[in-house]
Amino acid sequence: MTNYYNLLAPIYERIGLADFALDITPRLIQFAQQSDWTGRSIADLGAGTGASTRWLANRGYVTTAIDQSEEMLATARRMLPSDGLSVSYEQRDIRELGSYPGSFDMALALDVMNEFSSLREVEQVFQAVAGLLDSRKWFVFDMRTIQGMSADGEDPERIIFEDPNLLVLTRTAYDYDRQISDVAYVAFHRDGEYWRRFDCVRTLRGYPIQALATLLQRTGFTVKAMLTPALTAYEPGVTHSDRMLIIAIKN
Repeated sequence: MTNYYNLLAPIYERIGLADFALDITPRLIQFAQQSDWTGRSIADLGAGTGASTRWLANRGYVTTAIDQSEEMLATARRMLPSDGLSVSYEQRDIRELGSYPGSFDMALALDVMNEFSSLREVEQVFQAVAGLLDSRKWFVFDMRTIQGMSADGEDPERIIFEDPNLLVLTRTAYDYDRQISDVAYVAFHRDGEYWRRFDCVRTLRGYPIQALATLLQRTGFTVKAMLTPALTAYEPGVTHSDRMLIIAIKN
């Protein structure tokens, strides 16, 4: 993960990698409020460059951005200084939050859970999040579906951003047996008369929905809803979507 973040942190939002968080955060909060969730304190897990954090903090939520990458958090701070807002930044591994002061009304984890390499690591995240929340509070996260990841593998080379000073392309290799997608990013950045090239690889893993539901139950959660990005019901084995969201409630 580190090389991926080192390269992409300065251009992460510019090339569209935060678009999902920017789009879904306000709609998720509206959905939560319409579904009897109440609260003001939110942990943004795997916050990255702070797309969700900015929206939440600017609307009065007490927001804590938590991310393992120093580079991503530094970018988040530059884009939203904490002066005058109830926002803080914490560099931590969300698998190992340990004893965390205070509790939250919601934990939000967007575009991060597929980065963990095993169900054991996913379970560690679930256990850590359970320690952040009081009873009846919400844990909301998304997952790229196996269907979506395999579809990406069918279109392996893409130009995802291009302007006179920056070109970014991806090459995707999907392993159907292991359900792992390796996304290689190649960025060319103009530096005066020359172009500099940067390379990194982001590895994503798909997980069966039933396995996630079982781990949530084992770590003290009840699944309230499974949703598509349009916030309609996601039915395993029936719904076709490249991404899904799970809303779980702490028991």
